[in-house]
Amino acid sequence: MKDALLKLFVDFSEKHSLIDNAFIVGGSVRDILLGNEIKDIDIAVKGDSLNIARKFAEETGGSFVLLDAEFQIARVVKDGSFLDISVMRGDSIHDDLSERDITINAMAIPLKNSYELRVKSYESKNSKLQTLNSKLFLIDPYDGRDDLSNRIIRMVSEENLIKDPLRILRIYRFSAELDFFIEADTLDTAGRLSPLISSVAAERITEELRHILRLGDSYTTIKTMSNKGTLQRIFPELKEDFVVHNLELYKNVEDILNNFSRFMLPDLKKICLKLSTFFTDADTAKNASIRLKMSKKEVEFVHKMVSNHRRILSQYEEYNGDFDEIVSIRLLKEFRDEIYPLIILTIAQMPDITNFCEKLLSFYEKIFKERMKLLPVITGGDLMRELNLKPSPSFKKILTAVEDMVLEGKITSSKEALRTARRILKTE
Repeated sequence: MKDALLKLFVDFSEKHSLIDNAFIVGGSVRDILLGNEIKDIDIAVKGDSLNIARKFAEETGGSFVLLDAEFQIARVVKDGSFLDISVMRGDSIHDDLSERDITINAMAIPLKNSYELRVKSYESKNSKLQTLNSKLFLIDPYDGRDDLSNRIIRMVSEENLIKDPLRILRIYRFSAELDFFIEADTLDTAGRLSPLISSVAAERITEELRHILRLGDSYTTIKTMSNKGTLQRIFPELKEDFVVHNLELYKNVEDILNNFSRFMLPDLKKICLKLSTFFTDADTAKNASIRLKMSKKEVEFVHKMVSNHRRILSQYEEYNGDFDEIVSIRLLKEFRDEIYPLIILTIAQMPDITNFCEKLLSFYEKIFKERMKLLPVITGGDLMRELNLKPSPSFKKILTAVEDMVLEGKITSSKEALRTARRILKTE
């Protein structure tokens, strides 16, 4: 808990007579009640929130960061901690909470009572909720605390989803993140209103998707989104047999990621690998990723996975399941560490190929990577100095041939590489 920064803001609010109209809100309250680590503090204030944030930053030596000019949200950063300050919507905190997306995000704690705030460890989540609730002056007009206790995601109102359809995705996101059950009426409403998602900025949609896809157990949520038609609104490119084929592939990929530690991937690749299972056509996958304004790296990775999703399977079939070192070297040279996600995708398509993939990985980790450490065994400068060559198209041909022979284990030193370069020159 960022006690020091919060205390500074409490003191600042008392000094400037803001304390009676300032509240800790939203996800901060939810995390406090759940006993989760609080990564940030959200505060709603009545008045000019941006000016208040600037003044607070100036008086405390913090930094002011504008997050959203339209919704008047700013961040103050100090000593590695930060809090977000936003304008209170409506005339009161109850008006503000009535504009929120789901009930567990529609709770508030008066800032003047923040000295009661305690984040402790208790033996069970139930006792944690009960103990904390006895110490908090909780404003809870939509029974968010009960929904939190019962692990339920419930909308505040249908009107709020219509005002900002991104909240439809947030319903799925919080269900996935917290492992909460979506209340039936909320789920039906989210599905019925899903056509409105097309009006939401692509960047906002993509960010919510990233939150879902990076989770270890997102299959159930993705399946629910598909069943309700929400996923198809985000990806109109999806084929009719998506549920039969691609969704099962998604599940298999996620299971492998969860159950095999050697296949741990950074978030970007984990997200994009899962996303790649939605598509069978590489250009369609690329265009969908571009439409959602994903980063260049994300677009390239998704395209690469979909383009090559049968690459290892084809090698396996062509050589009747036998491991061919030369063919595998070409593959590994192209993919390097991206062979891991490609293997995950391969095994997810055909579990029977696991032993073949184990041989490929073993070769990569024990032999290929050791040979890679030798590179570059010679450079263009060596060719100029030792062979009196001038820069020409032959450079690339020679250096590529030498590199291939190093990876094949035929060359292990610069002396051998230069001998090979001379032989190549003689044949030209």
